[in-house]
Amino acid sequence: MIRKFISGLSGQLLVLTIIFVLLAELVIFFPSASSFRKDWFKERAMSAGHLAFALNAAPESYNRMMLSETFMKDTSISMVKTTVDGESQLVLGTPPDTSNIETIDIRDGQPGLQLGTTLSAFTEKDGYFRVIANPPEGKIQSLEYLVPKSALQRAMEQYCHNILGLSILIAIITGALLYSVLRFLIIKPLHCLSDDIAEFEEDPTAPLKIKRTHDRKDEIGDLSRAFTEMQAGVQSSLEQRKRLADLGLAVSKINHDLRNVLTSAQLVSDRLAMDKDERVAKMGERLVRAVDRGVRIAEGVLEYGSEKEEVADLEAINLADIVSEAAVDTLRRYPGVTFENQIDPKLAAKADADHTYRIFQNLIRNAAQALKDRPNAQVTVKARNGGDKVVATLSDNGPGLPDKVRETIFTPFTTGGGRGRTGLGLTISRELAEAQGGDISLLGSDGNGTAFELILQAI
Repeated sequence: MIRKFISGLSGQLLVLTIIFVLLAELVIFFPSASSFRKDWFKERAMSAGHLAFALNAAPESYNRMMLSETFMKDTSISMVKTTVDGESQLVLGTPPDTSNIETIDIRDGQPGLQLGTTLSAFTEKDGYFRVIANPPEGKIQSLEYLVPKSALQRAMEQYCHNILGLSILIAIITGALLYSVLRFLIIKPLHCLSDDIAEFEEDPTAPLKIKRTHDRKDEIGDLSRAFTEMQAGVQSSLEQRKRLADLGLAVSKINHDLRNVLTSAQLVSDRLAMDKDERVAKMGERLVRAVDRGVRIAEGVLEYGSEKEEVADLEAINLADIVSEAAVDTLRRYPGVTFENQIDPKLAAKADADHTYRIFQNLIRNAAQALKDRPNAQVTVKARNGGDKVVATLSDNGPGLPDKVRETIFTPFTTGGGRGRTGLGLTISRELAEAQGGDISLLGSDGNGTAFELILQAI
């Protein structure tokens, strides 16, 4: 349980907070210990001065002896010496029989204690300190005392233990408070988001829930709102995929039956193409080509549903004838639209005739639908040989495409408006162009019209 807690983000946060607080305490410990050492000497200097004054006021030997014993026991001072009216007086104790005496001057104006001497207080316990200090009483000109180094060592060790215990207590309290605040502000909201992500992973189609962190103005709130937007986007994509799958199944069924109907129509059109009347035979030939295209489209849809790609049959085609046939078949429903084919009759391209026909049929139909209610409506097709490619341009003088449509014009189900449009024509046209090794793009669209560019392979 403890190992699991420490391995988590909450436990790591608590442990790191305690460690950082202890490090901060360690940084300030040495200046604090140096100050404690100096104050320790000053306190004994003050006590020694008061003792000297008290002994002068207590002439009886019994009182002097009692004060001396109590003072030495409380302060660990072994000798006190003063100077009064220029005369040196030994107030307490006798000089020790040792030469290991270190002199320390703590009078005003003297430099403070250094870090090295502070550290040595923890290790040195043999010998004495001879401390020179300012006397607390005006009649005393100077004051000095002797104190064993072992007394300072014990005091420093006790001080260190107290500081260590206090530091640990401060670190634990600070860590607990910081942990509680951060858990409420960060850890707990992150756990909520983690649970929401796990639930969404388990069931992406479940209804979206209003998250408790949604209204926050900080980074947690931004993350929560971004996750909600992602959920909505994924669910929308899944719903669209489901609709497309259902639509694909329905289209496959329709095309399966449509192929059978077109097969019957193909037999009739073949009989018409063999009629002795030349006019009837020509109409029959056009009907044969139209039915053949319908059959191929139906078969292509069925093959696409079975994950088989439609293969382009590349050959040399007369681009002007393909464009004219597509225009004649398409613009019969739009008598008010004028068509102008400016392609050189001798210009040929390496492409699939049916694919190219369907591309221009889609482009011409889209242009005619946009132009049908406008006066002087006209669709123009041009083409040029660009070396290893043939570039064809289809333009109209229509109202142009809406701004929001231009960036997604080749995305499925994106339409420029109008009834009866599926939003698949340009998507299919691009796929047909790419299948032939070409491409199709929007050259421009504004209030003066719209222009598309089709690139095919040259002979």
